[in-house]
Amino acid sequence: MTACQVIDEAVGADARIVTDAGLRRLCGTPHRSSRHHAHRYVVCGRNGPPGRQVPVTVGVRVALDALGHRDTVAVALLRADELPYVTAPLAYAVRHEVPFVLAAIGPGGRAGEQALKLMRVYGCSAHRVDDPAACAQRPSGPARKP
Repeated sequence: MTACQVIDEAVGADARIVTDAGLRRLCGTPHRSSRHHAHRYVVCGRNGPPGRQVPVTVGVRVALDALGHRDTVAVALLRADELPYVTAPLAYAVRHEVPFVLAAIGPGGRAGEQALKLMRVYGCSAHRVDDPAACAQRPSGPARKP
C-alpha cells in the first residue's frame, strides 16, 4: 500500500496532497498515471528548502476555501527529518486556524517522539501511526469555524 493510498483511506480520495518531487514517487504508479488523480497533487520541486510543503499547504488550504471547497482536505506530505524546519509555518497555521493534515514519513525513535511533542505544543493533534488502518481511526481534531 502506498503512502497516498493510506492518506486516501484516512481523509478521502479528493484530498489535495502537497509534497516534493522526492516523495511524489511514494504515491505509486496508479496515481501517477491516472488523469483523474493528477489534479490532486501540488509538487514543490526537488531542491527547495526543507519543510516547504507546509507553507505551500497553507496556501492550498486558503485557495480551496476561497474557491468554496471547504470540505476538501489539504495534506502536507514530508519527511520526518524536515519537521524541525516547519515550526514557523506550523505556528502560523495554528494561530490563524488553517486546518490541514501533516503526514510525516520516516523512522520513529527519539526524533519522531520529539516531533510529536513539538506538534502537540503547537496545539496540533499528533499521532504516530505504525499500522495504515489506524489512520482512519484517529480523531479529526477540533472543528473548524465556519
